[in-house]
Amino acid sequence: MNKQLLLCLLGMLLFSACKKETIPSAASAATETVGNVTVQNLEFTYLNARGQLKFDDKGQSTSSGYALRMQKDSVIWISVLPGLGIEAARIKLTPDSVYMMNRIQREYAATDYAFLSKRFNVALDFQVVQAILLGNYQANGSEKATNQGQMQHVQQLRQNLLFDYFISSENLKLQQLNVKDQLSGNSIVVQYESFQPLGDVPFAYNMLAQILQSGQISDFNLNHTKVTVSEDVLEFPFSVPSGYKRL
Repeated sequence: MNKQLLLCLLGMLLFSACKKETIPSAASAATETVGNVTVQNLEFTYLNARGQLKFDDKGQSTSSGYALRMQKDSVIWISVLPGLGIEAARIKLTPDSVYMMNRIQREYAATDYAFLSKRFNVALDFQVVQAILLGNYQANGSEKATNQGQMQHVQQLRQNLLFDYFISSENLKLQQLNVKDQLSGNSIVVQYESFQPLGDVPFAYNMLAQILQSGQISDFNLNHTKVTVSEDVLEFPFSVPSGYKRL
């Protein structure tokens, strides 16, 4: 696993897709209205998931197992597990910091979101990453909303990022999110499909994500095999062994 692959694995975390079976324990919906927009967002304290991840980048495909943990508004943590319980990489995001560790190459990074924004040429922060992973709608008070049949189309401009949300009028869930950086021309498209209940909240278990960067297209996919949400405290360990090189 080289440096480029580790960054791509981080990309999978940021712009991911997920699928399939869940064992819910505690989740709720926060239905909010912004102008003419009404949505159901997933509300939880801790989320725990496992599954298989895959990405296709420049004709090369890579897949691996993974474990994902989240504490809402606080931590996003992922462990990459190619097989036999051996960890290849670990990633931890907090509202102001980004940590990555490559166990194969014995390297690590401790940085901030400016690094990610430069790497992907798209301005990013913790709240954007979290909302993309959850399929949640983010209001910012400057929405332009229109009804298009069974779909609500909401457009926002945040600095140089143009957000296009497409929200179903039937289940009040985000169906597609387009994010375009108007300075670089780079974009992210995430589609949310196959909604199933997580507790009493619809949650997309099929999500397809695509990044267009400098004319190159990358496709990302996380296939969840188990998802739980609860009030039980999860741990998010990240300790770098001695001898690792800082990137």
